Amino acid sequence: KGLPMAMEAANKIGVKLKVVGEFAGLRWEEEKIDKNRSRNIEFLGRVADEELYKLYAGARAFLALEPDVDFGMTPVEAMAAGCPVVAFKSGGYLETVTSKTGVFFEEYNVESLMKSMKSIKSMKFNKKDLREQAEKFSKENFVKRMKEVVDA
Repeated sequence: KGLPMAMEAANKIGVKLKVVGEFAGLRWEEEKIDKNRSRNIEFLGRVADEELYKLYAGARAFLALEPDVDFGMTPVEAMAAGCPVVAFKSGGYLETVTSKTGVFFEEYNVESLMKSMKSIKSMKFNKKDLREQAEKFSKENFVKRMKEVVDA
């Protein structure tokens, strides 16, 4: 979600953007995507889990752009790999992303996204903080909390 906006922002500020995943769900935005294709944007398609972890670990930031998502697993995966997140300030991202693990953009437009992408370039994030935040959403913690609720 939000891929054309991410592509436009990346092109305007001159940063590399790697897009992982199937293209099939994006057919309705194909014209916008084609308009924003450039040499700094790479479509990787589906990748193995090990490769995905390496991509997260090597990225300056992960872009979480879906508006009003209930819960997005991908920002948590990125944080587990030590990658900070640039997220739209809404929905489940408000629970998963903190000031220690990323930055928010408040308006759903290219300019707001660009501002956050630029700001994260100069920020330092502690990989321990990123991993600790991700751990809060681990399977083990989920089971533990559910058990506590059921027992109560």
